[in-house]
Amino acid sequence: MQMVPKFCFPFDVEREPPSPAVQHFTFALTDLTGTRRFGFCRLRAGAHSCLCILSHLPWFEVFYKLLNTVGDLLAQDQVSEAEDLLLNLRQQPLPGTSVGPELVSSPQHRSPRQSAHQLSCFVAPDSGRLPSIPENRNLTELVVAVTDENIVGLFAALLAERRVLLTSSKLSTLTSCVHASCALLYPMRWEHVLIPTLPPHLLDYCW
Repeated sequence: MQMVPKFCFPFDVEREPPSPAVQHFTFALTDLTGTRRFGFCRLRAGAHSCLCILSHLPWFEVFYKLLNTVGDLLAQDQVSEAEDLLLNLRQQPLPGTSVGPELVSSPQHRSPRQSAHQLSCFVAPDSGRLPSIPENRNLTELVVAVTDENIVGLFAALLAERRVLLTSSKLSTLTSCVHASCALLYPMRWEHVLIPTLPPHLLDYCW
């Protein structure tokens, strides 16, 4: 956990001019057993605080939407509402084949004819399915930012299990392309070191 701030700010914050633009990016922490835990981040340019969610689940779209919701609440000084939202979500069991969290209308917003029936259901993303465009935001970002020729070359390098280094002037594009590159290997998986965001203290991995 001590390393998380270095991944949330993998650059010199003072050199970033303040901007309302928001970037979503990820980093990956790998333990001794090879298990990965992902950090999903929401950072505004020039800001000195970063919203980050750590999870073993590679649910990019879900966590980015959640970060946007929390960010909007905090921007409106609704801190307690943001804390309640995160606390309630943390207490929910992990969705699966036998668990499906239900969203019901609250009593004060329910009309006399309404009962506490299910309004909607959260469907957990299936990480084992073939990724597709435009549903998969990482793949979409890859085909927009990288030429077809370079995508083929990248795919070939990954199949040969080469060490691959990607660079970008935009952090969100960089991490999306890293994860999309791994998705290209479906149904195979990249089992080697994965560093979507490379902070300065890990630059030795480039050599």
